[in-house]
Amino acid sequence: MKSLLLDIGSTSIKWAVYDREKRLKSEAASVPFPMPVENRPPIHEVSAEDIVRPVMDMLQRYDATVDRLYISTQMHGYLLGDGSGGLLTPYISWQDRRSTLSANGRSCLVQLPVRLPPSSGSSVKPNSPLCGLFAIKLLEPELFSRARRFYTLGSYIAWRLTGANATHITDAAACGMYNKENGTPQFNPYPELELPEATMKVLPIGFWGHVAVYSPVGDHQASVLGSGLQDEREYLLNLGTAAQLCVVAESHAEGAFESRPYFGGRTLCTVSGLLGGREMAARSGTAGLADEMTSGYESAMIKLPARARLLVTGGAARHHGALVSAVCDRLNVPYRLRSDRDALDGLIELIDRTD
Repeated sequence: MKSLLLDIGSTSIKWAVYDREKRLKSEAASVPFPMPVENRPPIHEVSAEDIVRPVMDMLQRYDATVDRLYISTQMHGYLLGDGSGGLLTPYISWQDRRSTLSANGRSCLVQLPVRLPPSSGSSVKPNSPLCGLFAIKLLEPELFSRARRFYTLGSYIAWRLTGANATHITDAAACGMYNKENGTPQFNPYPELELPEATMKVLPIGFWGHVAVYSPVGDHQASVLGSGLQDEREYLLNLGTAAQLCVVAESHAEGAFESRPYFGGRTLCTVSGLLGGREMAARSGTAGLADEMTSGYESAMIKLPARARLLVTGGAARHHGALVSAVCDRLNVPYRLRSDRDALDGLIELIDRTD
């Protein structure tokens, strides 16, 4: 039979059909990811219905030909709901920085009374849902008092399709409230909120009609899995809308990086917040951009377990090839560019490894 592959990225919502017997991907296509509801930084919210609608359209289109749905999703975004299933917020994107707003004369972020251990797989930072929720609690207490349910984008899609508020730990851990080693919401400081169930394996969490819906995975981890990375030899520089530099460790690892959960009990040692496609597009041709990118990537490499080579992936590597090559030439490490692989290929790897 065939599976529908869905990647909800920051630039586009992509999909393809995968024939599990023939191991053949076909009908790959995409639509742009919806624009924000309003342009009012540091707030970045997107209509949840505008995200769900193309997902429903795809399922209806392929309903007769697929029996499984696999999802990868942008991480660090979230939605709040009441106790009866209604939404209280739009989708609050990973690009939202409301935690930098002031309450009582100080930034909400600096008032956060929480520090996260490496076992959370995350960190305290302006776009963390953990920090965004604290800002909502301070700045919109009436809204927060009505909130009873927290969704990641992945778990919200799953809930809309199956009624199960559930997702994979690679997505769940990005909110900063889970123990990545066992999937429990150990670091949740908001007991009034019901959090998604975090599965440790990619497995069916419910059905949309006859289609089995599998627990959504983080798009970063899916992209790494589909990249062809040589785990023990290579760094991976993922150049999407934002950029991350990472390496795969065979077990739990700690350092000056986020210890993100990866598949098979491994750790994706990650330095995030690097200059990526958004900055390349906005600052194309400006003086000092290549120098700034080089410096940031070199600093990130120093923080990670050492590797001998560099693999560069992501849409920005394709759209800004000359700039990316010029920067990589300065890094004093052998590198290869591979912008033809993405999170959909990671979903295929998951299917092939488990079927």
